[in-house]
Amino acid sequence: MMAEVIRANISRPYLLRLGLVSLFSLGLAFWCVYDGMITYPEQRLQAIKYIELLDTSLSDIRNEANSASRQLSVPFTPDQWGISRWSEQIESVLHAQRNASTAEQNTYFLQLAWLYQHVPLEASDKIDEPDRLRYRSTLRKQLVKILNAPDEYSTSKEDAIAQTASRLDAAWKEVYEQQHWPDDYPGEPKNPYAIDQQFYMAGAIIPFSLFFLVSLVRKRKSWIEGDGNGLRNSRRDDLAFAQIDSFDKKRWDKKGIAKVRYRSGGTQKTFVLDDCNYDYQPIRAIVRLVESQIALEQITGGAPESPDDEEDASES
Repeated sequence: MMAEVIRANISRPYLLRLGLVSLFSLGLAFWCVYDGMITYPEQRLQAIKYIELLDTSLSDIRNEANSASRQLSVPFTPDQWGISRWSEQIESVLHAQRNASTAEQNTYFLQLAWLYQHVPLEASDKIDEPDRLRYRSTLRKQLVKILNAPDEYSTSKEDAIAQTASRLDAAWKEVYEQQHWPDDYPGEPKNPYAIDQQFYMAGAIIPFSLFFLVSLVRKRKSWIEGDGNGLRNSRRDDLAFAQIDSFDKKRWDKKGIAKVRYRSGGTQKTFVLDDCNYDYQPIRAIVRLVESQIALEQITGGAPESPDDEEDASES
């Protein structure tokens, strides 16, 4: 009976998991590359064009915006404001606009437009580039929110909100129809760093995907065997039971991993039995085979398999 060869082949579900992880991560990497090469640059182009049209539409209400915002430039004009003054003014107008009645929205819209038009075009000793861009983005988002839903904020088709929204819609429609773009608001433009980041992510994911793909190719025909002479596997590891120093079962109950410690050529080596990556029942049978061929004190980290386990395995 001991001469019988017990063979455990690599588990098909395990190979399937390797393949799915590799396929998913490779797909994610290609998705990142596609976004970096096509989706993000296209979105940036559309968003920048939308901003140009917005700026042009707002320029037509510059005089109204100046009239509605006289108190904001006292005692200092925007070119004299520092970061704290800019933050205070923007937050103050945004807060007032969010809590204003519909009849008051046009005034606050004009003040937001005035602030937006007076954000410095370049960084200076009073305001640095990140803050400058942040102020423009914050104000632009609120202006676009109002202009994309003028009926919620406007009380007349003749006020600044309705007129600006009408001009912007007409200009945007002409562009997106010519360019065959989507008709909805493209959002804030993706910055160059966000575009580059897609390629960095792809570069990090591809080696991960290739690792699982290579593992799949290497392990697709893996096997472990045991008989009365000893153990061997497809990696050409071969040992006799007399070479075994210990049988480590510390991770057997929770992980299904047992390690045979043995000596070969004066070097200690490890032969792994894994019932998750290999066929479950044959690995269990090989574990019992090993335990039947070594002394009880050589089994560490767990108890030997009970006879009941062997009977359950033969019945199944």
